[in-house]
Amino acid sequence: MRETITVTGMILQTSPLKEYDRRVEILTRERGRISAFAQGARRPNSALSACTILFTFGTFTLYPGRDSYRLQSGSIQTQFGELAQDYDALCYCSYFGEMARYFTREGVEASRELMLLYVTLRAVMHGKMTLPLVRVIYELRLMLIEGEMVELFQCLHCGTKEVNTVYLQAGGLLCPACAAKDKTTKDAYPIQLSSDALYTLQYILTSEWSKLYAFGVSEEVLRELTHFMKRYLGRYLPHQFKSEAFLKQILRK
Repeated sequence: MRETITVTGMILQTSPLKEYDRRVEILTRERGRISAFAQGARRPNSALSACTILFTFGTFTLYPGRDSYRLQSGSIQTQFGELAQDYDALCYCSYFGEMARYFTREGVEASRELMLLYVTLRAVMHGKMTLPLVRVIYELRLMLIEGEMVELFQCLHCGTKEVNTVYLQAGGLLCPACAAKDKTTKDAYPIQLSSDALYTLQYILTSEWSKLYAFGVSEEVLRELTHFMKRYLGRYLPHQFKSEAFLKQILRK
């Protein structure tokens, strides 16, 4: 009898294979991102049909194959099928999924990445928060999980908390006195944040999962946050995601 494993995860990517099969990538809590072959999943009466739809969250039972896992069964806990009916929401969620795929690896547990993606998709589906704000929250929290966070709570050198200027080259907040002494700030372009914008960033970094998407901001603060994340990712994440092209189309509407 073949030895199987059961994992908790979400379908990140699905593609047709042969006439009736599917290849899926699953972001799992226990084993990171893994590929699996779902035989007959595209048949209308297949038991694997529903559990291999994009962004399906649940438990999956698999057994090792020669070059990838084979999906034996799946138990659905949450499906985000409504996202397919909203083009903008689907584009944003595709971007979130692509970021998760970029950072995760097979064999390396990804419990926090999976939880972040799950609560983010729930926030998108509920529609109570604007998609650009959801994006800021997801990007910032994911970078924290991956250990790529800058100091946003106090001056890097003297520790004072009465400061709101970020120098990305230096790695975070610097007060005027310390910035003048820091050689890395000589040709740096500082990012000035309002107190509301800085507080929002701090909140995103420290809030519980249940409260991560339970607030709102003004349009002006959202512009600040979006500008900050664009600069921040440009420096600390030198990668172009394919799904960003669709987001740019949405923003030009």
